[in-house]
Amino acid sequence: MALLKYTFSRTVRGVVSVFVIVTIAFFAIRLVPGDPVDVWLGDYATPELIAQTTQAWGLDKPLVVQYFVFLRQLAKGDLGTSLRANASVTYLIGEVFPYTVRLMIAGAVLSVFFGVLVGAFAAVRHNSFGDVASMTACMIFLSIPGFVLGYLLIYLFAVTWRIFPVIGGEKALSAAALWRHLTLPALSLGLGYAGTIARMTRSTMVEVLNSDYIRTARSKGLRQSTIVFKHAMRNTLTSLVSMIGVQIIVMLGGLVVTETVFSRPGLGRLYFTAVSARDYPLMQGSILVIAVCVVVVTFLVDISYGIIDPRIQYT
Repeated sequence: MALLKYTFSRTVRGVVSVFVIVTIAFFAIRLVPGDPVDVWLGDYATPELIAQTTQAWGLDKPLVVQYFVFLRQLAKGDLGTSLRANASVTYLIGEVFPYTVRLMIAGAVLSVFFGVLVGAFAAVRHNSFGDVASMTACMIFLSIPGFVLGYLLIYLFAVTWRIFPVIGGEKALSAAALWRHLTLPALSLGLGYAGTIARMTRSTMVEVLNSDYIRTARSKGLRQSTIVFKHAMRNTLTSLVSMIGVQIIVMLGGLVVTETVFSRPGLGRLYFTAVSARDYPLMQGSILVIAVCVVVVTFLVDISYGIIDPRIQYT
């Protein structure tokens, strides 16, 4: 019963959060310098064409009127029509969203796998050469900007060794297509966040491995693997899940860079195109979907606490 109340409360707060984010975004993007009509018409802009296009796009109405028109459409599940593509925003987002989901899953799995593995390795070998070397590698990946890492991966694995394609997304959902088109973008997206997770795992596990109950387990003659993975790792999961949730949310922001560098279809690249064209409806729709994703990830992280640690009570 407590879980149902908590779920309902979080759902209401999530809806309110998304509404506030979308409202702020609606007004904020219109304060950014640049008129979509001027961007669209370019050198062909004349007073007559500007007035005609402005009226056709509904930009001649007061800002408050535009906002309530947007809310009315949103209540019907309509995100509007893209100014530049003259197509439904819902359709445009739905067309590329699966690519983003696959990239996010691949990047998150990669960052969690390598981050936890390297962090546990460094914690077990605390203050050894392996500890210093692994943490140094993590700092290097943390320091490299995402677009630089992406171009390095393209140069090495796509241009020099020709193992993976340079650009594009998977046309089919076969294992071969996913391997070829997801590997480099997932590495570019996930390696930096893997470094953050590794450092968090190391610091948490070092503290746990020095605790009294771990010393008791060692005195009982338990194997090192049992101590690390059954006892120490279990008690670091709550902190790790919280960190992983934050990293996945931050990773959503990295989609713009990754999908643009690899010319990969996706929500990040679509949003970048919308910003470049001052396509208000497409920008609003993209921000709405990203906000919903953030709220869902946060909710799942909070729910997982009770699964990992039954002592946690929902209120």
